[in-house]
Amino acid sequence: MKNEADQQQSAEGGEAVARGLLSRLGQSRLLRFAGEVALVLLVVGAVQSWRGRDLAADGTPAPDLALRDLQGNLHRLSDYRGRPVMLHFWATWCGVCRQEFGALNAVEADRGDALLLAVAEDGDDAAALRRFVDERGLTYPVLRGSDSVSRQWGITVFPTSFYLDREGRIVTHQMGMTTRWSMRFWLWWAGRG
Repeated sequence: MKNEADQQQSAEGGEAVARGLLSRLGQSRLLRFAGEVALVLLVVGAVQSWRGRDLAADGTPAPDLALRDLQGNLHRLSDYRGRPVMLHFWATWCGVCRQEFGALNAVEADRGDALLLAVAEDGDDAAALRRFVDERGLTYPVLRGSDSVSRQWGITVFPTSFYLDREGRIVTHQMGMTTRWSMRFWLWWAGRG
């Protein structure tokens, strides 16, 4: 009887040791995974920060711009004070920009009093840009930009979006592809004041 109890205790002790080892191995793997994720996030953040080093700074007044749309109407950013604005810089040759067209159309459809202005960096040829916009069914205002406008805003990556509050200050910016939910959130955030 005592022998069976000792064996059972020994077996239970062995199981506890095995569970402890597995638990430590699991914790070790989990910690390693968490460390790898943190490292990747750090690298991505550093690259994004470096890429945006020349951008117009968040929290500062947005540089004014005066650009014509595809119908020839002049748009001055300063004319839209009192409304939140999403200023979206893109280019016709940019593959990532093309992936965002659907999201931008969706934001345009339900933007409320906010304004979405898209600045085409390669807007020198109005007829070609108009064909491009019409073929893709873009529903938001497209302004004819240029290299000098992109430089004024410090843009080196397309697409890049700026979200301006009702006083014309830059609330935040996004570089690279983003989602319609993120666009909607930042437009809402810019207009909350």
